[in-house]
Amino acid sequence: MEKFLNEINKYVISLLLFLAGFGFLLKYLSGDDLESQPVAMLFASLAMIVVGALAMPVVLEKMELKHYRVLLLVGGVSAAALAYSVFYSVDEEIRFQETKKSVNATTIQRLKDIRSAQEAHMAVYGSFAETFDSLVKFVQAPVVPVEFNMGSFHDTLPESTSREEGYVLTRATLGGIAEQQGLTEEALLDLISEDATPYKMRDTLYTSFYAENFEPEIRQAQRLPQVSLDSLAFNPYTGERFLMSTGAVEVGRVWQPTILVQDPTPFGRERVKKDTLRFGSLVEAHRDGNWRN
Repeated sequence: MEKFLNEINKYVISLLLFLAGFGFLLKYLSGDDLESQPVAMLFASLAMIVVGALAMPVVLEKMELKHYRVLLLVGGVSAAALAYSVFYSVDEEIRFQETKKSVNATTIQRLKDIRSAQEAHMAVYGSFAETFDSLVKFVQAPVVPVEFNMGSFHDTLPESTSREEGYVLTRATLGGIAEQQGLTEEALLDLISEDATPYKMRDTLYTSFYAENFEPEIRQAQRLPQVSLDSLAFNPYTGERFLMSTGAVEVGRVWQPTILVQDPTPFGRERVKKDTLRFGSLVEAHRDGNWRN
């Protein structure tokens, strides 16, 4: 047993180098177009395998000592240099992925803002804006209906009776009724909200999508980046205009509007396949984004 262990110990260094070398080689070969490994990893793995082979006793016995020392020195230095290069490449890749995550998050938020505006356009007009110019005009226009309801109806004074007796107010009639009651508009609204008066408020106000969603105070409360309508149509990093197309598909014998918006300049390395961030489809009636979060 002792003799066997001594023989095994002779191959420990070679075994460790083989394991490390083949581990790096498998890691390199497992990379794809989206997660490619540095070429230095391939050379480092091959260098470790070669040094491991040279360190085997069966090789040492057939090689002159001076030749072995030269080859071992060259191989060891090469392996160390390549290992450092791999470490640097991996560290650089980590920083690159962090930057990519940050860039994509900002681009995705811009696409989400465009999608929200288009969905509001769809709700108001039944179709999507065909151009960014028309979308921006919609965002600024006071065409988004907001239901203004205050006060509740009950069995003793249902809605029909309340309307017949003039207890259902609008914003336009609020001031006159408040004056008749000797109250300010704010005081009458407080009574209505507390159901302390037979008057109710039922009205439809019109505001802009910008005022409801893109105002700086609203974005700050939601912890979202501020929106500039001048740059809404552009990639926040490259300045390239997003590609937007609209169409229609038949779903259950009913034509449904479709939209596709995508980033023309996805972030990534040169000559490496990149993720094109987008939402919607022209062949399916959905507005899902292809991002993972």
